Amino acid sequence: MIFLKRLVILLLTLASVTSFAADDKSVLDKIKSKGVLRVGIEPGFLPFEMRTPQGEWIGFDIDMMEAYAKSLGVKAEFVSTKWEGIIPGLMAGKYDLIVSGMTINPERAKIVLFSEPYYEAGLKILLPKSHAKDVKTWQDLDQPGKIIVLKLGTTGDIYATKTFKKAELRRMDSEADAAQSVLLGKADAFVYDRPFIDIFSMTRSDKVFSLSDLVSKENLGVAGQKKNQALIDNFNVFLAAWRKSGEYDKAYKADFVDLTWKKKFPESMK
Repeated sequence: MIFLKRLVILLLTLASVTSFAADDKSVLDKIKSKGVLRVGIEPGFLPFEMRTPQGEWIGFDIDMMEAYAKSLGVKAEFVSTKWEGIIPGLMAGKYDLIVSGMTINPERAKIVLFSEPYYEAGLKILLPKSHAKDVKTWQDLDQPGKIIVLKLGTTGDIYATKTFKKAELRRMDSEADAAQSVLLGKADAFVYDRPFIDIFSMTRSDKVFSLSDLVSKENLGVAGQKKNQALIDNFNVFLAAWRKSGEYDKAYKADFVDLTWKKKFPESMK
């Protein structure tokens, strides 16, 4: 009887592994068959993913995923998704991958499968010009009466929750609203990803500035379902080739240095 029970368990395990492997191998075939790579994304993270008033998707992540889709012989379809629902949407099969400036961290890695890092990021602090003389470190902000704004559910939110014990933390749905709060003097600081903070402060240097030091270092990755190892492996191969070809550097220069995307937006957004 014990032998039969063990045999049944073994057979069920093998069946499960076989099914998992089949899903793993078939996902690329399904994408190629449909001719579309669906990408979950939340617009608004400069300069990774943005949507123009005309509805055009632009930014570094967009350039990267369009190049990856082209390598598969398909088109990239970007699915606009709120940040708090972006991982549940992946799990529900609404898209094949998440590419939305997502930081690789242990908590998320329990749920999703990450690619190799495609960008080294980190957190910085944005402040109004009125704090240029009195705030030199994050410790200067952790005081009663100080207001720190955060984008809900981000690594900046996680960091600030663990770090700031005296200041008031206010969470917002978008990085644009949080940064605007600092710009208008309604908040004392915004903790968020370096690329956004650098560009925002550079283009509005008369009203805001950022602390020069990173408060933490992070890597961004593409995320897929745990069962889709083949898809993530395939993307990693593409990423290595994209870097080697020089196209990665070309896209980086356009989006991070030349800021070519700015001409796509009204003057009020520059």
